[in-house]
Amino acid sequence: MTVYYFHFQSGHRLIMDPDGVELQSTADALEVAAKLAAGLLDDREMSCDWARSAFRVEDQHQRRVFRLPLTTVRDRDNRSRAFVN
Repeated sequence: MTVYYFHFQSGHRLIMDPDGVELQSTADALEVAAKLAAGLLDDREMSCDWARSAFRVEDQHQRRVFRLPLTTVRDRDNRSRAFVN
């Protein structure tokens, strides 16, 4: 198991995840990051530059695992809704 940290970056502002989450795989970490991003996008009170926002995911050794831009999650959600309607 690996501990993954989900840091939120918007422009130059970085909000660090101090606790992290223990997960089985990078695929699980990607799923968690996508759910966190979708939650922020759905939050009507949250305002930031979505085009410059992302989750920066690191492991317990402070190595970058991946970066998930919020625009990719928003675009995926919009495509999914187009197929539902």
